[in-house]
Amino acid sequence: MAECVAAAARAFSLMHSPLGYGIDFGTSNSAVAIAYPDRVEVARVRVDQVALMLPSYVYLHRAGRRHAGEEGIRTFLKTGSERTDCWKCPLAPYGWDTDCRQYRKGGGCNDARLLAGVKHELAKLGFAGTNSWATDFSVSELVAIVLRELKQAADRASGADVRRVVLGHPVVFAGRDSSEPAASDAAAFERLGQAARLAGFEAVEFLAEPTAAVVGERFHRGVELAVDFGAGTFDVAVMDSRSGSADVTGTAGVAVGGEILDGVLFESLIGPALDLERLPNWLFNEMRTSSSVRLLMADPGIPELLHRLGGEAAEVARTILFEGHAYDFYKAIEAAKIALSRQETARLAFPAVGLDLVLNRGSFETLIRPELDLVRNVILQGLDRAGVGPADVDRVLITGGSSQIPRFRSDLAELFGAERLEERDAFTAVVQGLGERARQVWGLG
Repeated sequence: MAECVAAAARAFSLMHSPLGYGIDFGTSNSAVAIAYPDRVEVARVRVDQVALMLPSYVYLHRAGRRHAGEEGIRTFLKTGSERTDCWKCPLAPYGWDTDCRQYRKGGGCNDARLLAGVKHELAKLGFAGTNSWATDFSVSELVAIVLRELKQAADRASGADVRRVVLGHPVVFAGRDSSEPAASDAAAFERLGQAARLAGFEAVEFLAEPTAAVVGERFHRGVELAVDFGAGTFDVAVMDSRSGSADVTGTAGVAVGGEILDGVLFESLIGPALDLERLPNWLFNEMRTSSSVRLLMADPGIPELLHRLGGEAAEVARTILFEGHAYDFYKAIEAAKIALSRQETARLAFPAVGLDLVLNRGSFETLIRPELDLVRNVILQGLDRAGVGPADVDRVLITGGSSQIPRFRSDLAELFGAERLEERDAFTAVVQGLGERARQVWGLG
């Protein structure tokens, strides 16, 4: 009898022991799923909340504190304006003998930084990392801060220290060097794998994000197309099950995502409304998105440049970049864009710089028509690689935050017919599939 009880207990323990994790590291948000022998569960990222998504923001402080997600954002918003003058900085004890790259006589720097869009840097061959307070932060170290936060959340939920993970990746990395695509891809995978190891994982597998979106689907004999329109990239995968086995037969992608569309709004409407076109072209272009603007904020020479330029445009730029408004400013642009998916007009007001605009959905969709055409071409490319056409597709599985744009939905309906479009959770479909892949790799074989 005792042996039966012990055997039952062991069987119960095995069924409830995690096999591995699946992590969807996104440009804007990230998530983690726990793979058990009989199921996959998406973990809450905070004990005191039901949130399943972790904002992919990285918080750094000169004292050594590192955070990701809401905790980092809240901390930065409360204390991000705190600065240390160079003449008081312990990194320059004699007023000149220092390894700090930002040091300059009469200067100073913020005690903390909030980084967004770190995923964009994975494939950039010319970008090794960033430096603050005489400390180098590699791309892998920055990504590891987010992955570590996700691992800790999943470990709390599973009650185990899990060292195996399936990491999602786009078909085409944003920031990829078009002149050296193979080297860019190799660098991205190396950095992503190193980040996973720094976060505490030992076994690391990779899976394309659009493939993950179809991995967890119930078997359906036919052809399915998964489209993932995220913040940083657009990816597609074709799964063909007509022969009886489910095979991913074609993938394609392009570095077009929600943040690029935010940049179109800035470049076409918001920047001109603020008269920022008076700035040097390179500076205006760098202010298009929250990802590109962080490099300006880290450049100690930008405040002096804006001072030399003078005028209202320079003052607006200084207010956005160096008075603690950058995060809220670019979030307001994103929120207005999202609102246009639900309604015909959206008001974008940002009193700190005197911005008050009414945006129109029709105008916005006209502005982003070139980007939507790129997306459409990628869909056709994925189908061509799979050897099928739009008429062969039985179901179109839609995921990703940017997939809510009405004109994008209309394009899909024109290609495939509205009756074949099926909604998947915009933020958890991919991570659920990554968890399912972890279950296949470490539990079913």
